Amino acid sequence: MQSRVSYMESKRIVTKPCQVSPMHYFGRLLRTWLYRNGVWIVLIVALLVMLSIHNPLFIYVGLMLVFLVFPMILYHLWFAYALHPDCRASILSKEVELSEQGITCHFDDNRTETIGWNQIIDVKITSSDLVFYLSRYLFFVLPCDSFQSPDDLDYFLKKILAPSMKYQN
Repeated sequence: MQSRVSYMESKRIVTKPCQVSPMHYFGRLLRTWLYRNGVWIVLIVALLVMLSIHNPLFIYVGLMLVFLVFPMILYHLWFAYALHPDCRASILSKEVELSEQGITCHFDDNRTETIGWNQIIDVKITSSDLVFYLSRYLFFVLPCDSFQSPDDLDYFLKKILAPSMKYQN
């Protein structure tokens, strides 16, 4: 019985208290949006440049896009995605428990939220963060430096994350 308990306890990792700043989160959201929609922006700019050669008034259309439309896109991203209830788990201070069941966040006010592996559609590993995508523009960001040691991060990536994502897909 003792060996079974220690085996189950070895399958979970608890991080140090961590949080992501809202600007860092929004920067990642904006980069994701620009990566997926950047082609349209380039096409519009190229079209406006070609049209402004024939008629300089199209420069005003470009300025309207820059000063009126693009800020509205930023507002949309902020209010529709960055302020979404699923995103507050990244921004608020918490301890994160990673296990075979999923990601459990223990917040400072004694609330807990759990994100199951079945809710995660993709994982992106960067040099500073682990980004768990819940939908196209909703994601949970876990800083790599929140792990107690590099061994915990390595154990999580190889023993918990890899099998969980393999069975999901």
